[in-house]
Amino acid sequence: MRYICPECGDEIPEDRFFCYSCGRKRDNTITLDDKGNFIHSEKNKCASCGAEMQPGDLFCRNCSVPLSRTQTVAFRPKMVKHGWIGLLLAVIPGALGLMPDLFGITFYSIFGLGHLYFKKWKRAGLYFLTTAMFAYIKYTGFGDSFLTTLIFVITTGFIFFLQAMEVFVLAYMPSKTEREGR
Repeated sequence: MRYICPECGDEIPEDRFFCYSCGRKRDNTITLDDKGNFIHSEKNKCASCGAEMQPGDLFCRNCSVPLSRTQTVAFRPKMVKHGWIGLLLAVIPGALGLMPDLFGITFYSIFGLGHLYFKKWKRAGLYFLTTAMFAYIKYTGFGDSFLTTLIFVITTGFIFFLQAMEVFVLAYMPSKTEREGR
């Protein structure tokens, strides 16, 4: 049996009576079985005031708040261990290429480093090829007109945003062994 705190989303160990993160009592928590399914208990509690509810009640008898028939369980995702390193590797080298030339130094966007950190080899390779293509276009000065420069900056920004969001998901997604509870 697992107990999830509705205040902060942290899991409360079975042998504890309150949440270590926010201090909420365990008797008002979301109860899940070992497979992660929500358990409806005989003594439901009102989410607003914490009063005990009867199974057929449509409104809380204490505070008159209407009860939803479908209960949703919301979890606040936690970052995987050292996930911030992958985020930094995705954001900083990718954003450098979007900056204008500073002090005569030309920066190139480097995409795929965050994917490389999370061992997503195929995606990292795809973004490295994209980086090489953008570097070649910028190095050769292909189409130095305003329109081609604008298209280049918009495309680079889109690729930066796309790969940064993918790494953000990887940073907050637990591994398969963590999801299965091993």
